[in-house]
Amino acid sequence: MRRWATATGLAAVALAAAGVAIANHVTQVDAAAVPTGFLVAHNSIDDIPLSALARAVTPDGADVFIQHVRLGSNVPTGWHTHPGPALVEVVKGSVTYEDAKANVCRQRTYNPGEGFGDPGFGHVHRAIAGPDGVDFYVVYVLPPGSETHVIPAAAPPECTA
Repeated sequence: MRRWATATGLAAVALAAAGVAIANHVTQVDAAAVPTGFLVAHNSIDDIPLSALARAVTPDGADVFIQHVRLGSNVPTGWHTHPGPALVEVVKGSVTYEDAKANVCRQRTYNPGEGFGDPGFGHVHRAIAGPDGVDFYVVYVLPPGSETHVIPAAAPPECTA
């Protein structure tokens, strides 16, 4: 009986620790280290994916992540998707958004003050920093309980030539 109680107690502690680990799976910046004020203001975002936003938000709300990304000169991210839509605002340098649509590999470059919406939900893409690197902010609006904000993926066939 004592073994069963000990095993049950250990299992409960392990489950609680796993729950905390899942809830804290992304490192967060200390709010005291970030100056107050707007991180971005009056950026123009093309093609906001409204249907994807509606799909991500449930009666229980949504998981929202805000990330500052900095890439060095000409550095690409890996090909990936997101479990929901992402809104990207460029604040320094430039970034090229690469994806495929209608059997064509597309590349669109965004500069400071510009941005774009990515629909997520399996839409595969990557970002490539410009010659001076890039700083951008991403606001992810994800279905509640999403395990991560980035899902690695293979490049679309149109973009592998």
